[in-house]
Amino acid sequence: MAQIIELTQLSPTMTEGTFVKWTKKAGDAVGPGDVMAEVETDKAVMEMESYDDGILLVLLAKEGDRLPVGAPIAIVGAAGEDVHTLIDQAKERLEKIKSGGGSGSAQAATQSEPAATQAPTAQAPTPQAGPPATSAPSTLSTTPEPSAPISTHSQRPEPGRHGRIIASPLAKKMAEDKGIDLHRVKGTGPGGRIVKEDVLAALRGGSSGSAVMRRPDRRVDISQMRRVIASRLHDAKSNIPHFYLTLEFNAIPLVTLREKINHDLASLAGKNDEPFKVTYNDLIVKATALTLGDHPVCNGSWRGDHIMEHGRVDIGIAVAVDGGLITPYVRDADQLQLVALAQKVRELTKKARDRKLKPEEFTDGTFTISNLGMFGISSFSAIINEPEAGLLAVGGLVEKAVVENGTIVPGKTMTVTLSCDHRVIDGAAGAMFLQTFQKYVENPHVLLMR
Repeated sequence: MAQIIELTQLSPTMTEGTFVKWTKKAGDAVGPGDVMAEVETDKAVMEMESYDDGILLVLLAKEGDRLPVGAPIAIVGAAGEDVHTLIDQAKERLEKIKSGGGSGSAQAATQSEPAATQAPTAQAPTPQAGPPATSAPSTLSTTPEPSAPISTHSQRPEPGRHGRIIASPLAKKMAEDKGIDLHRVKGTGPGGRIVKEDVLAALRGGSSGSAVMRRPDRRVDISQMRRVIASRLHDAKSNIPHFYLTLEFNAIPLVTLREKINHDLASLAGKNDEPFKVTYNDLIVKATALTLGDHPVCNGSWRGDHIMEHGRVDIGIAVAVDGGLITPYVRDADQLQLVALAQKVRELTKKARDRKLKPEEFTDGTFTISNLGMFGISSFSAIINEPEAGLLAVGGLVEKAVVENGTIVPGKTMTVTLSCDHRVIDGAAGAMFLQTFQKYVENPHVLLMR
């Protein structure tokens, strides 16, 4: 018996998805576990599998459609079934979603009535809208939400905003075309009226004013990823009582060890192979993982009526991607040897930037590291990745004068800031965490022994 297939929740934070493509076409057989489509969630492009046996009779979604979880996207059944009634039901459900009466996000449902692609059947007439099943699917057409007018600084100034502007229609039109703020132009006409000559003088930079050339305002629609990031960060900053502890440490031992490791890795590489390199971030992740094992309270989560101190050490690495930020997790980071850990970080970072992470790779971690040192940031503080209790913000390497045995000498330092959930981590506990971390990074040979 034919049935409607819904857009499933492909990640824990997914409320809607952007339809990327069908991997099956109308008329294809599908079974449990078969990949039918690819959908972009707030985190990655993910595969949607079938849970049912049958023939993919009708496709109700097309590339680019933004749909809420639970929206009808296809009809599966036996070959030759009449599915006109189900198509009507799909239309009704979409209308309910649009009005907020169905599952999913009402704002996300912007589709019009489905112009479905059907598999050829003996009973059902060929659909009037859309090509046959052998060509690209003709599916739900997306009707974008009405866009708000894009405002620009070059538009006619609002009366009363900085005082009423008196200008001739021609002067206003010229100012709008040239991007000139008439508030900055002195009028020489009767009663201070701005006339054509005043605008021309402003363009020349003359005494009547100066040209203010501004780039127009631009409306930027919020992506699913940005919407989730905004919601989670707002909740975390609102719900978690943050406090911050900052530590500056001697980075010369870390620099020396990294140079030695990379020199040895280069000597082991094949003649035509690009040698693998360990980064400062890899060393920081390893030191953090060992420190968390020594201070389990910082590897915990607030659970309302109890604190969960996790036995595993799963460290998230904040990765900047187009449109936002995602945090893949290195599982059991304290158990990995340094080079294996570094290789895992590379693998996860690449998958994150390619939007190919699986849900289990970016959820359910215990601690997060955010490193902005490669952007020239010497120190910063960051918002905790809820429900974790801590986050380590890592700055870049800084060359500076330091005092060594009472003498000022050239040195190199790095600064880290530990963001703490005060419900879980007290000041003394956070300070002891950083003390242990400092021992590891200033004696980094230990990182190769554990």
